[in-house]
Amino acid sequence: MRDDPLERLLFAAPGRLRAPYRFALWLAAWFAATGPLRGYAISLTPVALVPVLTPWYAPLAVLGATALLLRRVDERPWDDVGLGRAAFAPRQWATGLAIGTVAVAVPVVLLVATGLLAHRRGSEGPVLAAMATTAWALLPPALTKELVMRGYPFALLRQAIGWPVATALTAVAFGLAHLGNPGVTAQAIALVIAAGIWLALVRLVTGSLVAAWMAHFAWNWWLAGGFHAPVSGLPFPTPGWRLVDAGPDWLTGGQWGPEAGLLSAVGMLAALALLARGPLAPRRAALAAAPPFDDPSRGPAAARSTT
Repeated sequence: MRDDPLERLLFAAPGRLRAPYRFALWLAAWFAATGPLRGYAISLTPVALVPVLTPWYAPLAVLGATALLLRRVDERPWDDVGLGRAAFAPRQWATGLAIGTVAVAVPVVLLVATGLLAHRRGSEGPVLAAMATTAWALLPPALTKELVMRGYPFALLRQAIGWPVATALTAVAFGLAHLGNPGVTAQAIALVIAAGIWLALVRLVTGSLVAAWMAHFAWNWWLAGGFHAPVSGLPFPTPGWRLVDAGPDWLTGGQWGPEAGLLSAVGMLAALALLARGPLAPRRAALAAAPPFDDPSRGPAAARSTT
């Protein structure tokens, strides 16, 4: 690189924009995809499929922005954002679902067993159909949040300032993104930030954004579709039964739901223990297979040679 102040300001190395500019380009691409491009995509969708497919346009927009920056600007493989071929292995899907299930089941089961959450009669309607509808409704937003919080931006932060600070910053952003939810409290936001750290650790340990997505989805689905409780203060259909608060809000979560109670932290720790030491612990070979995004030896030329 020439000794040019402007080049030093814009580029960290020859041909590589500094992280803030890449993040700005990613944001611009994402907003473009969620604006006119989204409207154009909806206009091409058959009317009968609009309610079914529209929720998936949001994660596809983020994925498109990620693809553009990752492949055309950074010239790096999908492994760097946890979306390489290994990230989609059946074990990763199963691990994420199991980790998310354990994290949410532990606090809910404890609260029900101690009578702090009680079962009440729910609304009328088919239970299985509601469970399936809830699953379809929760899959796209969970993917969107993982792509935004622990996808490309997380990788940029990891490269620039290391994974601990990247984890902390994205977790705080994850918590602040929930400030507008009904029944929000300081404790609820604190525990959502803890959930952001938990999901980042799932992403880091497994090397898979798919595993983090499935953990996020399983957490939400079990609350809404399995236990019939609110999710981050948002109500969902409760045919057959529902869980109601019968104890102090600091333990039960109150209007926000069980994830805002202190026992949710116990569930996340139990899930991480299972991920670190239990049968779901990733194989050492799998952890070593994909080099981290912040590995300086993985420049554009290296990426071209491996893709």
